[in-house]
Amino acid sequence: MLNTPLRPMGIGRILDRSFQLYRKHFVKLTLVMLILYGPFYLLQHLLLYQEAANTTVSILDQIRTGASWQEILQSGSAFRSAASGVDVWKTLLFTLVLLPLFLLGLMPASVASVVHLVKANLLGEEIPGATQMLKKSFRRFWPLAGSTVLDLLIMVGMYIGFALIVIVLVMIFVFGAGISNAVGGGAGGLAVFGIIFFIVLGLAVIVTWSYFFIRWVYYLPFVALGEDSIGLGHSWRLTRKNFWRLFLMYVVLTLILYLFLVVIELIIAAVFGMGLGGQLLTSLVSILVSPLWLLPYAISFFDLKVRNEGLGLDSLINNMVHNDEIEPTNEEAAPEKDAKPEDADKKNE
Repeated sequence: MLNTPLRPMGIGRILDRSFQLYRKHFVKLTLVMLILYGPFYLLQHLLLYQEAANTTVSILDQIRTGASWQEILQSGSAFRSAASGVDVWKTLLFTLVLLPLFLLGLMPASVASVVHLVKANLLGEEIPGATQMLKKSFRRFWPLAGSTVLDLLIMVGMYIGFALIVIVLVMIFVFGAGISNAVGGGAGGLAVFGIIFFIVLGLAVIVTWSYFFIRWVYYLPFVALGEDSIGLGHSWRLTRKNFWRLFLMYVVLTLILYLFLVVIELIIAAVFGMGLGGQLLTSLVSILVSPLWLLPYAISFFDLKVRNEGLGLDSLINNMVHNDEIEPTNEEAAPEKDAKPEDADKKNE
């Protein structure tokens, strides 16, 4: 039961709280992720394994056998170019069945499970087990899937729109550069301007697309908690005036986790190679780390609720009112207990 009001948290506090919950509920979170993502990754590697069938020897084994660095690098290039052994039906099965199942079923269910865990922790409720989290998530399966379809359509449409805008701007720049060269402009200055132009354009596209993504991405908790059937409008209002803080949080989180995953994957590739065993081990590490992507998302959602809606104050007020109602009943019962000795004294007189 909530006894103290929830307070807004900064970026550092959100990330620190996320790592604390990850350590405290590691078993529950890992079990949920293994149940949801384990079969998916296993089927994915079984279907697409032939892409890496030629690279089952680890780098350490090649060094032990006296292979030169040129041979090691050539084996790596063979891995990158070996994409001809995949059957068409396997690719279609993955694209048309497994990938939609991942995007519309597994991903929303995992997010909803973490949201229920974080909600119970922040509000002082009983922490649900892994099976309870999954049951709560799948109760809202169809609203979660439907809202995810809508969000994906919007974001993909915006991505295509931004791509077309970039293509048009690039064509205009190339056309202008051609005219400038024909007139006799400086090639060096034009090259510098082109580099700056494309850097600014790339950053503008990334930030703009991220703006709309972050403003709409908090629809899932609303749907998972049964507060709305779509949640996009609620997400837009909830994230108002909070974009840069959330954007910076996700940048920091991405740098931390990607750096960790790259180091782990390099170690696995060096020790086990990139055969089926190495790929499965890499996927297992990704599954174990996946809660760290979702916990800051869920905690930041409730932090936004605290900032904008005063989350937790209603529960705190109800608890205070309940305690005030209990105290008078105890005070009224006390004189009745004292009345019996007084009556006995009167009888003795």
